[in-house]
Amino acid sequence: MSDARFYSMRRLLPYQGTIQLVEAPGFRAMSTDGVTWQVQIMNRGARYSTYGVWRPDGGGNLIDTERTGAFIEVLRRLPPLPFPLADKLELWLLDAAEQSPLALLTSTLDRGSPPRVSDTTWRPALAGDKSFFAPSIESASENRDPRAAPTHCEILSRLVHTAAGPHARAQWFRRDESGAGLGLEGCRLEDALVGRELGAESFPELLLRAEWRLRVDAALVRDYHDWHAAALLTHDNLTRATRDRLERAACRQAEKLYHLRLLLPEVVNPDLVKVALVEAVIRRSASPAPA
Repeated sequence: MSDARFYSMRRLLPYQGTIQLVEAPGFRAMSTDGVTWQVQIMNRGARYSTYGVWRPDGGGNLIDTERTGAFIEVLRRLPPLPFPLADKLELWLLDAAEQSPLALLTSTLDRGSPPRVSDTTWRPALAGDKSFFAPSIESASENRDPRAAPTHCEILSRLVHTAAGPHARAQWFRRDESGAGLGLEGCRLEDALVGRELGAESFPELLLRAEWRLRVDAALVRDYHDWHAAALLTHDNLTRATRDRLERAACRQAEKLYHLRLLLPEVVNPDLVKVALVEAVIRRSASPAPA
């Protein structure tokens, strides 16, 4: 299948890392770790339905048949992971004061006109997930009743939504290879904003704006990005300084880093990362096997 396509996309609303995709006539495969691939087949209604699981170690249940053989061969000969990010159409929540990109809401492939915006709510985590822990604000909460105190996700969400204002605006941007973006349609936008061009420096490098007036707010956002460090390292458009910082944060989350070890486009601290991966292997070997 010489016409196979290989690309990756970010999983957003809320952010959950990246997903690798392989598309070929009649088939599609998706993986969040580069190991286990969910294979889908296109049915008569031109929709995909799950067909099986393929793994390079043979652990999947996808059977090599006359119909699937060519696609399985594509999976056996994948180009280097991770695949390039292809979701260049990005929907950003805007800062109320400056109308500049504040938080990434979602993204999609550029296939013409962007989808209509119906929701401008930024979400820091999946519903019910309270695992985000921000060291920068923990000390300020030491004397509070944990049953009454807001979660760190709630504090971050409040910060972002306050910056967006009571009548939140969101705008689609078509990003180019330089990182610049062309402003498209959105929600509650002034006419003058449509068609504007913003340089790469106007967009947050990660998920949220890093610069805030209060130091404690900037630290909270940094903690949030550190929480997602392993997943963010799968992005192929990070500066070396950002990758260095995220690697150090990810090495404190060895299990997460190990899970995504095949999706790192670059490693700037190989010795540090190697130690973290070895730590994860040791932990896995020490864990009891599932019943």
